[in-house]
Amino acid sequence: MITFAFEPRVEDPSWAPDWPTEKSDRPEHPELTNSDFCLELFQADLRLVVHGVDLSVRQSGLPVVDFALMLQYATTMLETQNDIAVEASLTQHVYAFNRDGDSITLTTEWPPRVAQLTWPELRELTVRAKSEAVRLITAAHPELGDNAWLRETVGAPPAA
Repeated sequence: MITFAFEPRVEDPSWAPDWPTEKSDRPEHPELTNSDFCLELFQADLRLVVHGVDLSVRQSGLPVVDFALMLQYATTMLETQNDIAVEASLTQHVYAFNRDGDSITLTTEWPPRVAQLTWPELRELTVRAKSEAVRLITAAHPELGDNAWLRETVGAPPAA
């Protein structure tokens, strides 16, 4: 069983309903970009338990989009190679994946843990992470459902 959730950090102002979703310091291009989503905004604690192994990250939070895209990259790379290590952009948490057929070994440096999951479970976790990132962001700021980069890269908001 895999338990997964993003828990938005209350001290991150980007989750607040009155937070401006356009960048006033970029009047020529005020729409939020990949750097905004992956390096700065919408930070959350990660609750991730893979078959009893707790890989949660609560100390510093991480942007939900960055984690979702990190999983997507790892899953894509594991289609053609057996090993990949990926790093969360803001927190530098490293996740190493080793694929042996349908078996995936996931190793984290912090917390130092090793978990086993299946290839279908990793693909499903990736889909869930992307969907949950978009759901949380657009629940806080429905207007971001129209953000071109978010829609094209992470996914469309859930149907109302």
